Amino acid sequence: MEYEFLPVKFDNTFHIRDSVYSVLRNAILDGKLKPGQHLVERDIAGQMKVSRTPVREAIQKLENEQLVRHLPRRGVFVAGFTPDDVREIEVIRGALESLCCRLAAAKITAGELDKLQALNQDMLIEEEQGHIDKAIQINRKFHEGLYKAAKSPHLYYFVNTLRGYINRFTMVSYKKPGRIREVYREHEAILACLSRHDGTGAYNAAEKHVEQSSQAFLEMTQ
Repeated sequence: MEYEFLPVKFDNTFHIRDSVYSVLRNAILDGKLKPGQHLVERDIAGQMKVSRTPVREAIQKLENEQLVRHLPRRGVFVAGFTPDDVREIEVIRGALESLCCRLAAAKITAGELDKLQALNQDMLIEEEQGHIDKAIQINRKFHEGLYKAAKSPHLYYFVNTLRGYINRFTMVSYKKPGRIREVYREHEAILACLSRHDGTGAYNAAEKHVEQSSQAFLEMTQ
């Protein structure tokens, strides 16, 4: 196995299972474990210093998420994202983020709006200086601010379940030349609607933003 895992140590079995799953999932979504890479249960357990049971259970959960695939007589392999996978995930993301923006339009404070505007400007500055990774980090803070501005704990929870997928897609799509400048303008459209407390406009602007992000990802991976 090319990727090595650090040992995992917790006080009880539940936390061990949860941690093994999180480590594997994050490694897949962060691109550290590549599509087609073979996951060997014994090797992972040895590297993490845990028994094979929590590793087996974690792999089963990842298979349910379609992040890994079990091939008969061959073993478990990291699954890649097909165009249909991307479109499905982005449709779900679009629905959730658009709803966040619609709710935020009615609830956002002047302070929250100022912070989002500053983050969007900072993202563009980092892009102009060639700091793409920093721009991506600021973009994550921007979206986090949008989610929180909706002031809906349950919606925040649901959109956060997609955070790993969103981060993976963003890392790829934002490497497209000119994409971050497009994102800046898309964010500006959302912010303009939020400043007017235009819920429908914010919903539509967010939906368009996600559609453009999905298209950029597919262009960069085809």
